[in-house]
Amino acid sequence: CFLSRTFDQIRMGAISFTNCNFVGSHAGVSIGEDGAVEMALEDIAMFRSVPSSTVFYPCDAVSTECSIELAAQTNGITFTRTTRCATPVIYKNDEIFKVGKGKLLHSSDDDQVTVVGA
Repeated sequence: CFLSRTFDQIRMGAISFTNCNFVGSHAGVSIGEDGAVEMALEDIAMFRSVPSSTVFYPCDAVSTECSIELAAQTNGITFTRTTRCATPVIYKNDEIFKVGKGKLLHSSDDDQVTVVGA
């Protein structure tokens, strides 16, 4: 995900109320079968700093498809970070996703810690 080179243009687009969707892959600490390279870790932080941006980080094929659909319907700058590695399918095909809402995957009466992951 080499979007850091274009950060100023992305930021200026947001200030100008541009509607533009970005998708980045091969980012983070798990970049897949291609091996280790100099990929950005700051892509999510970068887009969160863009005024009125929306960031999606889906965890499986179902949530990725829904994230792309939501991004297309969202005004302003959006960024979707896709995962390169093979991941298990967590959600059913009819799962409903909404911008700004999270999903609870597991809970019990014995819970003592809340873990939030992306």
